[in-house]
Amino acid sequence: MNTIKVEIDKSEYGADDFANYRIDSFWLDEKLEELYPDKFYGGTIPTLLFGMEIPKEKEVVQKRILPNENETTICPILMCPDDCDFSCTLIVAEIQNCGDIIKWNKIGLDKTTDFEPEKVGFKVEWFKKMTKLEFTKADYLKMLSDFEKYYKLDKVEWEKRNAEFQKNLTNKK
Repeated sequence: MNTIKVEIDKSEYGADDFANYRIDSFWLDEKLEELYPDKFYGGTIPTLLFGMEIPKEKEVVQKRILPNENETTICPILMCPDDCDFSCTLIVAEIQNCGDIIKWNKIGLDKTTDFEPEKVGFKVEWFKKMTKLEFTKADYLKMLSDFEKYYKLDKVEWEKRNAEFQKNLTNKK
């Protein structure tokens, strides 16, 4: 059984620190970079963060991250930090809800060319070097709850920065 939790990770690109997937003893993005060097998977960020730009894409992630019991979905889990949407590097997982166990059966690179958010995961290049991951439902739900907390904190911070930015724009006029 694997462990999954949310921990704060240091950005490799000088941006703010961010909530990231910690699986067993590794960061998911760094493990992918280690297994597939020079593919630029290191530094991808979770799709559960506040920064995701397009509401329909957020809905797809929220709908698929925890399938109904005895169902399987293909969910975007990591994205390019530059775009924060499905248009660039997008890592997906085949997620299966087995009741008390949540399985990430496969992880891969989304190759879907249709830009409709609901179509994401139709064409995937599965990573053969990445093994299946299995989590207790309790750990998985805790991870989702922790991401939700960080999402809300990031949203509050963004709203403060945006209000200050708008105030400065008004003062310059």
